[in-house]
Amino acid sequence: MNRLPPVPIARAASAVRTAVQRAAARMVPPEVGILELGSAFIATQAVYAAARLGLPDALAGGPRAPDDVAARLGLDADATHRLLRACTTWGVFREEPDGRFALTPLAERLRSDVPGSMRDVVLMLGDPTYQRVWGELAESVRTGTPGVERAVGRTMWDHLDHDPEFDAVFNAAMARLSELDWPAIAAVYDFTRFSRVVDVGGGHGGLLVRMLAAAPSAEGVLFDRAPLADGARRLLGEAGVLDRCRFEAGSYFDTVPDDGDLYVLRRVLHDYDDDQAAAVLSTVRRHMLERATLLVIEGVVPPGNTPHFAKALDLDMLVFVGGRERTEEQWRALLADTGFRTTRVVPTVSAVSLVEAVPGRLP
Repeated sequence: MNRLPPVPIARAASAVRTAVQRAAARMVPPEVGILELGSAFIATQAVYAAARLGLPDALAGGPRAPDDVAARLGLDADATHRLLRACTTWGVFREEPDGRFALTPLAERLRSDVPGSMRDVVLMLGDPTYQRVWGELAESVRTGTPGVERAVGRTMWDHLDHDPEFDAVFNAAMARLSELDWPAIAAVYDFTRFSRVVDVGGGHGGLLVRMLAAAPSAEGVLFDRAPLADGARRLLGEAGVLDRCRFEAGSYFDTVPDDGDLYVLRRVLHDYDDDQAAAVLSTVRRHMLERATLLVIEGVVPPGNTPHFAKALDLDMLVFVGGRERTEEQWRALLADTGFRTTRVVPTVSAVSLVEAVPGRLP
């Protein structure tokens, strides 16, 4: 039997989901719909609390009564029951007829010890610092400026350097999101044709590890802020690739390594407005060999009312760093303005697309 390729399947599923959502919206009074939207933060905080307190781990062995869970974790029994009960509303946990609670597939992904856990991401989304910055959205829309400095008194990057606890939460979440995107990326892009992969702004190196696994004969360079060096070398060593890659510290506004034949920017450029993003791309362009390739891994905002995670993430970029998500037309224009020629834009079943470019005419 012929199988449809993954992208059409995802698009078909999205179309069905959109149709169902629109049909449901017509059946719900507008005031009820607004109430549900306005109170959606409760779900974020409830799931965050459940993950932080370890409720999914406590239920890993099977259904338990709320007071049993509370005793194991040192929590208030009544409040634990109320949190478990509320989380069942969103499909996180299931209440048995005898009053015990059990894990659901969603709750399984909140455990700390399972492959594919999303616990680190939820711990970032519900973190008080993260939520405090989001509270500045209205002012960011009024002024067009990030809200992070109003919320914490520093830029996002300065805050990460000064708050080790939040920095750890943030980097763990970014590593998991990189891991989440990888199967979709690997399904549509061949890394074996490159001999040296430079991951620009690659954090602790999770993506680089996967790219090097996909291209066993390639070498790698991880380029990012100096404070990430120790964690990066540790991760690269644990993955068994430290013998064929190196870490270089620096700012991609000033320089990047000049010996790569593939330069990868994964969710870097959306951190910046067009002028700053152009400055990063111009730096990369100056240091690239003419035969090298640039791969930008980012969301691409679809036109019209098509649902897409990039439209929500666009607001996240606004409030945290003053960056933005971009349409395909905007990506092509930004690359052309900085001396690149876009060769293709490849969608994936994940929230990211692959924007591939090669050196073109310098501006």
